[in-house]
Amino acid sequence: MKNNINLNQLDILAFAKNGSELSGEYALDAFARLKEEDVRERATDTVHWRLRGEQIKPEDGENQIWLHLNANTKIMLTCQRCLTPANFDLEVSRKFRFVANEQVALAQDDENEEDLLVLDRKFNALELIEDELIMSLPIVPRHPSCHNAYLESLAAENAESTEFERPNPFAVLEQLKKPTNH
Repeated sequence: MKNNINLNQLDILAFAKNGSELSGEYALDAFARLKEEDVRERATDTVHWRLRGEQIKPEDGENQIWLHLNANTKIMLTCQRCLTPANFDLEVSRKFRFVANEQVALAQDDENEEDLLVLDRKFNALELIEDELIMSLPIVPRHPSCHNAYLESLAAENAESTEFERPNPFAVLEQLKKPTNH
């Protein structure tokens, strides 16, 4: 299929019936909500994506319209352990089945494992790509192991310091156990 298709208004039915495939890349800046999550002033990363439509005719039913999505990018988030920037690779590989309307989607949602979307001749595929990448963000971003120089220097200072010795919290209890002479 031609790559000059408007992904903001993709005709999913025609896309799937033709078994079409599209792929490309956009600058991270093209995805405003995802870009907001990145801590850098100017992110130069690219979102790579691939869409593939498919129509399946099950033996016992009507044609099913499917969209396969693959997308990936890099993003920088604040590590919640050491509060410094950390790079994360986001990768999405999902497939969606389209149904006629919202009522059908709600009725079938509980009985099906696949993700259901409502069929729309002007489907916003770019928004779907962005939504899926946002949902793949880590809930609590952390480095695999933090090597923050400031935290390491504090730990080294505390290990070397003998000026401050913590009192034993049980020493007070020990004093309470001793009989008092009145």
